Formats: sequence, C-alpha cells, structure tokens
Amino acid sequence: MRTLDPRLVHAPTGSAIDHRTDTKHFARHVFEMTAAMLLGMAVLGALFREVHVIAFGTGFDDLWHRHTELAVFGMTFNMTIPMVAWMRHRGHSWRPCAEMAAAMFVLALALLVLFWVGAISAHGVLPLEMALMLPAMLLVMLHRFHEYTGHRNGGAHPSRTARHRGEPSRG
Repeated sequence: MRTLDPRLVHAPTGSAIDHRTDTKHFARHVFEMTAAMLLGMAVLGALFREVHVIAFGTGFDDLWHRHTELAVFGMTFNMTIPMVAWMRHRGHSWRPCAEMAAAMFVLALALLVLFWVGAISAHGVLPLEMALMLPAMLLVMLHRFHEYTGHRNGGAHPSRTARHRGEPSRG
C-alpha cells in the first residue's frame, strides 16, 4: 500500500478557510437581505396597493403612471423596512442599517431627478429602481465587507465566538 508524501499534501491554510467562510457568510447575507426585500415588496406592496385604492380609487398601474413619485417612494419603503429589520435581527448596529437604507433612498431620489428632467419616463422609473436596488445594496455591502461577514469592529465572527464559549451560533 502506498502512503502519500506529506510534502505533497496541501491542507488549506487558516486564511484560505477564513476567506471561504467569509465569502459564504457574505453570500448568505446577500441572499437573506434580497429575500427580505422581495418579501417586503410582496407583502407591504399588497398593503400599499390597497391603501392607494382606498385613497385614490385606483390600483397600482394608475399609481405608477399618475403618481410616479409616490410609487417609487412606496416601493423603496416597502423593500427597505424589512431589509433593515432583518439586519437588526442579525445583530447589525444602526449605522450600517442607516447606510443601507440611505443607499435605497438615494437611488430612488436619483431616478426621480432623472424622471423630473425628462431623461426617463414614468414607465421606466420603477423597473429601473427594482433592477438597481440589488446592485446598490451590494455596493454598500462590499464597501463594508467585514460588517457583512460577521467581523464587526474587527472582532471574530459571531458563530466562531459563540462556539468558543459553548453558546449556540447566530451567525
């Protein structure tokens, strides 16, 4: 039977394992925040449509074309609130939550400015917003990569710290 030469066996280094773990945590966080945004769009969006019917007597299609600003800010609100709520649930402080919310509302405002100056139509504002919200979220997350991998303030990942102390992992 042959034995492997130990010099030929390459075990992953600690930094390689940390990088894979960080990437996995980052990707999971992207997925969770995207799911929260979609849930908000569906649940709060349905509520928002009903409020619009009560207030204006028309559905979302009319809102989108006649009250573009209301539709854009409504969509932004509906997607941002559950995302921030999920971030708080995951233990993020208010600062990264505010940064993420600001990214969503700055995007909405930028698109509305383009709409107001005639660069895009009412038909294009909302689809463009929905298409750009995920990249806006990713930019904020990449800017503070360690925040979204669990290394808040340079500390150890919560799951590693919890395991070390014998506590269940939240991470």
